[in-house]
Amino acid sequence: MEPPMANVDKQTTGSKSGPKGFIGKMFGEYDAQLFWPVLGSFIAILICALIFPDNTAKTLVTIRNFLIFNFSWAFLLGVGVTLFFCIYLALSPFGDLKLGLEDDKPEFSYSAWISMLFSCGLGIGFVFYSVTEPLTHLHQSSHVIDMGMAGKAGGVPKAIEMTLLDWGVHGWALFALAAWAIAFPAYRLGKPLTVATGLYGILGDRCNTSIWGRVADGLGTLGTIGGNAAMIGLGVASISYGIDTLFGIKLSTGGQAGVMMFLIIAYVISAATGVERGIKILSQVNMALAGVVLLIILFFGHAPSQYLFNMMTQLFGDYFGGIWKYSFWADAGNFAQRDWLGWWTVFYWLWWISYIPFCGGFIARISKGRNLREFMFGVIFVPFLLAILWFGIWGGSAAYADLNGIVPLWDSVQANPEAGVYNLLGSMPGGWWISLIVLFNIIIFAVTTSDSASFFVAMQMSNGNPNPKISMRLLWGIVIGLTGIIFQLTGGFNAIKSLAIVVGAPFFFVGIAFIFSVYSMLKLAKAGKM
Repeated sequence: MEPPMANVDKQTTGSKSGPKGFIGKMFGEYDAQLFWPVLGSFIAILICALIFPDNTAKTLVTIRNFLIFNFSWAFLLGVGVTLFFCIYLALSPFGDLKLGLEDDKPEFSYSAWISMLFSCGLGIGFVFYSVTEPLTHLHQSSHVIDMGMAGKAGGVPKAIEMTLLDWGVHGWALFALAAWAIAFPAYRLGKPLTVATGLYGILGDRCNTSIWGRVADGLGTLGTIGGNAAMIGLGVASISYGIDTLFGIKLSTGGQAGVMMFLIIAYVISAATGVERGIKILSQVNMALAGVVLLIILFFGHAPSQYLFNMMTQLFGDYFGGIWKYSFWADAGNFAQRDWLGWWTVFYWLWWISYIPFCGGFIARISKGRNLREFMFGVIFVPFLLAILWFGIWGGSAAYADLNGIVPLWDSVQANPEAGVYNLLGSMPGGWWISLIVLFNIIIFAVTTSDSASFFVAMQMSNGNPNPKISMRLLWGIVIGLTGIIFQLTGGFNAIKSLAIVVGAPFFFVGIAFIFSVYSMLKLAKAGKM
């Protein structure tokens, strides 16, 4: 299959090293100004984590907390503005502009495209938090508490609505904006598929050689590695708990490291097969497995199907009815901001921001041939509809089972967040087999998410080459996996999450710059100058 970008503009990429010397022979043409600083930075971070684990974790947590509790207003404003800008683009006269030339057709079918969006952008966290997060909001969300409905049936819709706020259209708007910013000049002008290319509307042909473009590439790559190391940490915790629950094998620290190594090997092999085979096929399998589990819970779970259908219908109205309010809700009704906003909504915005470079770059890679209107609705609203189904069914079932005394889920998730999914399923008829399906689901999510991430980082290091060498994909797959392993063993998941936020947060400024860049590029295109 012909690559979507066969003719990359070699004159606009960053500093390159041709296939000279050992590194060049092994990895092919690579961006030396990006490759060595990023690799060196993560080697330094990992050395600190190994030699000074407690101090490293404490430093990262301190920086994370400073960002969350001092700049929540800025992150809320930035993410909210990005969402409404994307909605404007979908409805604007620019909507018929296409990623590519007028006769370019999409490389992937709509179902394959949506499956890959679902697997790269949602990943393990979608399963991990499917029970834990709605129950946590039911008991601890500021909104539910202010209603006087904490731990009561009347608070369930609001709790799931707050879950959808974290997993809904806001994060996907961040991805969509970045993907369009990168893909539009790449497919129209032959620019490389790099983060810096997304700044073309501001920097023009200097986007990949300017210091600002170089910084954007570096921040994007650092955020991708940190964000995906955190997701791998979630995966290991959930897989380890699943193995213990299903097979009675309690994994030691060494066993968890073994799980991590298995995931590294699996997603490195998948990445080596390319987007057209490994990532696409695994994503479609994952969608099918997730759909089977949803149907089982909907029709054979503890909660009546009618209740779940009512829940999903109400969630659709509640979410869109409150989207303006909750996009900018900063808990200003209290003189001191309560912890919930920072630990959930703002934390999620920062986590999504750390994913912008890789999800935006990967979505750009798979979206050639689609126009702006189709692209924005497909990237933002289709995954959100899936989220309504997912959390409406999982969250509604979990709350029903817990509040009716069928399964003490709230007690279990407070002790082990990863326990919620398996405890809910284990209490159902055939629960062992359903739990086994979910375990496979989590494993595939871990593989596809990290597979997409290692592919994206390899593209950045290869001057935006849409099909980087296998050896380059292998290297960055190993770096992501090792980061997850070392932080999991030395600092725990709290340290990994903090790493994701600290290295990803600076990309917030690049995301804001994408708004101005995209608008400028669309005006140029409408005027026939691009």
